[in-house]
Amino acid sequence: MHSNDTISSMANWMLEKFRKYWSNVNSIMGVATLLDPKYKTPLLEYYFEKIFGVNVAEFEVEKIVQLCRDLVSEYKEKANSSMNYSQSSCTTSPSSVLVILGDQGEFEAYLSRKKQKNLQVKYELVRYLELELLPSTLKFDILNWWKINGLQFPILKDIARDIFAIPVFTVASESTFNTGGRLVTGHRNRLIPSTIEASTCSQN
Repeated sequence: MHSNDTISSMANWMLEKFRKYWSNVNSIMGVATLLDPKYKTPLLEYYFEKIFGVNVAEFEVEKIVQLCRDLVSEYKEKANSSMNYSQSSCTTSPSSVLVILGDQGEFEAYLSRKKQKNLQVKYELVRYLELELLPSTLKFDILNWWKINGLQFPILKDIARDIFAIPVFTVASESTFNTGGRLVTGHRNRLIPSTIEASTCSQN
C-alpha cells in the first residue's frame, strides 16, 4: 500500500472515532456554555459563525437551545413524579380530603398556584437568557452562582449541577487513536531502549 494511502486510511479511522463521540460532547459543551451566565448564546453564536458560517450558525445555536428546553421539560417531569409519589403515600385520598374540607375556594387557589408554577417553569429558560451577561472574571465561581440564583431558576439549577459535575479530563492522543494496542506494557517498560526499539520495528 502506498504511504499516502496508509496515512489516508489512518486519518479516516481517526476521524470516524472522533465523530463517534464529538456529537455528544459538542451538545454537552453547548449546554454548559448556555448555562454559563458570562457567555450564554452570544459565545455559541460567535464560535459557530467562525466554524460553520452565519447561516448554519443560527441553526446550530437553536439546536443547543432546544436541547436545553428538552432538558427543562425532562427535569420538570422528574420533579413532578417525585412530588406525586410523595403525595400518593398519604393514607387519606384526595377526594376524601375535599369532602372533609368542603372548601372549593381552597381548591381553586391550589389550581391557580399550580398554573403559576407551570408558567414559571415554562419561561424559566427565557427569563434566564434575557438576563444581562455577567462580566468575565477569573474569580467567578459558576457553581456558587447557580446555588445563589437557584430560587429564581430551580430547574436550570438542577441541570447546571449535573452538567458541571461531569468530569473533564484528557488522554494522550497516541493512546486514544492507536490501532495496534499498547506496545510498551508494564513488563516491557523494564527493557533496555535498544530492545524496545527492536520490538517496535518488528511490527512493520
